[in-house]
Amino acid sequence: MSGNLNYDVLIVLDYYLPGRKAGGPVTTVANMMEALGDDLKFLIVTRRHDIDGTVYSDLEPGRIARMGKADVLYLDGTQQSNLDLLQYARLSGARTLYLNSFFSPLSLRFLLMKRLGLLKMNVVLAPRGEFSAAAYALKGPKKRIYRYLVDRLGLLNGIRWQVSSEHEEAELRRVLGLREDVMIAPDLFAAQDVPTGTHEGGLVFISRISPKKNLHYALDCLQHVELPVSLDIYGPLEDSVYWAACQAQIRRLPSHITVRYCGTLEYDQVQATFSRYAAFLFPTLGENYGHVIPEALSAGTPVILSDRTPWQDLEEAGVGWVRSLDQPHTYVEAIQDAVLGTPEQRQERAVRCAAYARAVRTDPEIHPKNLKLFTQPFRRGMP
Repeated sequence: MSGNLNYDVLIVLDYYLPGRKAGGPVTTVANMMEALGDDLKFLIVTRRHDIDGTVYSDLEPGRIARMGKADVLYLDGTQQSNLDLLQYARLSGARTLYLNSFFSPLSLRFLLMKRLGLLKMNVVLAPRGEFSAAAYALKGPKKRIYRYLVDRLGLLNGIRWQVSSEHEEAELRRVLGLREDVMIAPDLFAAQDVPTGTHEGGLVFISRISPKKNLHYALDCLQHVELPVSLDIYGPLEDSVYWAACQAQIRRLPSHITVRYCGTLEYDQVQATFSRYAAFLFPTLGENYGHVIPEALSAGTPVILSDRTPWQDLEEAGVGWVRSLDQPHTYVEAIQDAVLGTPEQRQERAVRCAAYARAVRTDPEIHPKNLKLFTQPFRRGMP
């Protein structure tokens, strides 16, 4: 990377395509690039490997590659010194810096450079659900100390915050208090409709196997279901200790409950897999968006969901069940309701789910709200 380039926005992201194992932030940014890539020039700076260490061996480190509608600079560990990062940022020519984590050490380094006056860039920061009660509680004492020091040092002065919903905005204010420049720009959903499947199967869980996704709660609920029910689990085993505890729960389930772990899915297999099942059981502890939710709906699969996401109207729309985690018996009722439906009822529900997802994808307000993150003038006094 040499010479002065002419990008509009420099995006800093811990992990990016072609890997998908880092979850929602990768999908969110990829969808944003597809939607806004004709309006602005983006350069993404990221690591040259996925979250599990898988190296993108066909991508040359330190050179810009085209990925969809954005350019991406993939860095090896030897290319991530503070001096290197500062040089990349300056050479990009970008006026705006877009950070995709509050707690990432990579984000911290750029915030420090800005605070020291080494970078003259506007900053947009998207915490990506890190302030949800469940996420913030993980390693809570360390996070509270970090949050205090970062604010005390003035690293958050003059930045713009992106949240995906009023739900996430409330979470941000709960942790950080009142902030002057907070913009709601919903995540962009890009998955297309898939041919309606049979939905003849039982329940499915597709997500990372980690405490936040709350698989153990789903298994607890199954313990009390009186009907024969099956649950297929797909997802990377992110937390081996947690998965061992879930396996112990599975062994204790009654004989009329069948649970299988089916491994991981490639991204392009997710929707087709969803379309085989009666419902997606997802009692998550919290999502700022949760791309897997509209992905299920676009496949015609209703969602049995916790009340800790922005998707609060699924029941009203007839495309799912939204239940409080404080009332596990209501999950049991929803599970039985989902699996008892006739083939005709399942197909009717599938049509409603696909229509709901289509309305989300084609919402005309989402594109301009995301574009305004980078084009609306920053507040006076900001660099």
